[in-house]
Formats: sequence, C-alpha cells, structure tokens
Amino acid sequence: MRDRILLGFYLLGLVIILSSHSFYLLSFFAIALLCLARSSWLKILKKALKSIFFFNIAISIGYIAIAVLQERVWLEYILLFNLRVFVLTLTTLLFSHYVNIALALSFSKTLSFLLSISLSQIYSYQKSYENFMLALKSRLIKKMNERAKKEFITSVFGYFFTKALYDSEEKSLALKARGFFDQN
Repeated sequence: MRDRILLGFYLLGLVIILSSHSFYLLSFFAIALLCLARSSWLKILKKALKSIFFFNIAISIGYIAIAVLQERVWLEYILLFNLRVFVLTLTTLLFSHYVNIALALSFSKTLSFLLSISLSQIYSYQKSYENFMLALKSRLIKKMNERAKKEFITSVFGYFFTKALYDSEEKSLALKARGFFDQN
C-alpha cells in the first residue's frame, strides 16, 4: 500500500512540475527532494546531473542558436527548461530509489505485465552489453587504437539496433496475442 501511495504522490509531483513556470517553485521542489533523499542526497544529485548533462547541453545549444538567429530572448527559457528537467530527473531517481515499482503497479495486471516486459528487455540489453565488454577485454593484449575503438562501437551499435528491431517485433506479437492492440 505504501508503494501505491508513493506512486500517487510521484504522479502528482510530475503534473505539478510539468505545469509550473516558476523558478521558485521548481527550486523549492529540488531542495525538498534532496532533503527527502536524506543520507543519499549527494549520490542522487550526482546521478541526476550525470544523466541530464549531455542531453541538456545539446538541447540548450540548439535552442540558443535558433533563438539568436531569430533574435529572440532565450536565457529565461533555457534556465527554466534545465531546472525543470533536473527536478523531473531528481523526482524519478528518488522515486525509483525508495519505491518498489512492481509493488506500486501490482493493482493492475496490464501494468505489471508491461513492467515485466520492460524489465526483461532492460536486463537482456544490459547482459548483452556486459558480454560484449567481457569479450573485448579477454581479446585485448594491448590498448586499442582509435580505429579499432570506432569499429567496435559501430559493430556493437549495429548489434543493438538489429536486436531492438527484432525484439520490438517479438514484443509486439506477444502483446497482440494477449489482446493489447485492437484486432480490427
């Protein structure tokens, strides 16, 4: 029951964060979330910053470039966007840190099934990535040169892309078999 209540607070928090256009409210949320994290606040803060850094940099640079070309004001929007993404990420990390998602979604068989499919896919990809890294380490005698690194990354990316296409077809068929899509 505790996990379901926290799921409700999480969803309510997402709605408030997404609908807020106030720096003060979003800053208050960020500070409150870090206080709720108690002893692991620094760990969650670092994880949130790491996970959004490259995404926010890319989006911000693109938006600033377009705004400068169109001679629009961009600073306030960029600050609000980055703060909102940070608070959303912090909320999600805190939620996943303290809540058992399987228990929170146990009220619905459909959501539990979708969670199981998602987790099996995540673990499958994680295991494949670990196997690739172990295979690479076992075959290396000396440090890889840049060309070999690019070839390795390209082949791994190709594998995951092909696997994603195949898995999506398989998951789609499994969901259709269980009545998730309209049969018309």
